Amino acid sequence: MDRQKLQVRKQWNKNPCGIRGIDPEISYGSSAFFGAVRKRRYEVDDPWIKEKIDFKSARGKKVLEIGYGMGTDLLTFRENGAKVYGVDITPEHYRLAKRNFALHHQKADLRLCDAAHLPFSAGSFDVVYSNGVLHHTPDTERCISEAYRVLKSGGKFILALYHTYSAFHLFSKVIFEGVLEGKLKKLGYRGLMSTLEHGADGIKIKPLVKTYSKSGLKRMLGKFSKVHFKVAHFKRDHLSKLAFVVPGFLEKVFEPWLGWYVIAYAIK
Repeated sequence: MDRQKLQVRKQWNKNPCGIRGIDPEISYGSSAFFGAVRKRRYEVDDPWIKEKIDFKSARGKKVLEIGYGMGTDLLTFRENGAKVYGVDITPEHYRLAKRNFALHHQKADLRLCDAAHLPFSAGSFDVVYSNGVLHHTPDTERCISEAYRVLKSGGKFILALYHTYSAFHLFSKVIFEGVLEGKLKKLGYRGLMSTLEHGADGIKIKPLVKTYSKSGLKRMLGKFSKVHFKVAHFKRDHLSKLAFVVPGFLEKVFEPWLGWYVIAYAIK
């Protein structure tokens, strides 16, 4: 496996996606644990997901998630009536997601494999969904091509990636941490960006982290017949020490321009 992918696998085997902020007193892998992960995802860390992803519209459809993590979003699709499938490169994600579905008495076809080589026939799915995953692989374009291949004609690809022109990237990471705190010189840009992920130090643990603009992403989605974008997740503390210049009530006003995620909705 590619060295960069091995770094990603190492990162999330040790720190499964969604574990940040979960009370260590909660039994790992228990119903209470998965409940806490879900609550934090939708109510604390990423409340924008329920606003920007229409889980109910997938009722009766075949949905594939690329990078299911602990299975939180895929389980939500299933509970809204979708027939669900998933691929993930990390063994611990595979183990946890299977347990999550079992504890909820729900069915899913979960695979441990690389999204650059999807184990499904062309035209298999109504929806392919990937949230916060494909910016961690060197094969982003190849994965997008695979998503296109396995979609039915008229099917939808929902893709959320880190946004280059976000306040969090430009102010918090590059200007304040990178330049003013000297981390850019110490770690380099790639090392600095890797520290976004829980448990990564930018030196020994250094998962690949990339960002994308709307225009760059639009080029990558050129095969699709229709594409539109939304930008989500802006908090004034994304401006770091300049947070005081934006009152809390203006966060929603700035979100469509400065949000941390760019979300593409693409139709085959």
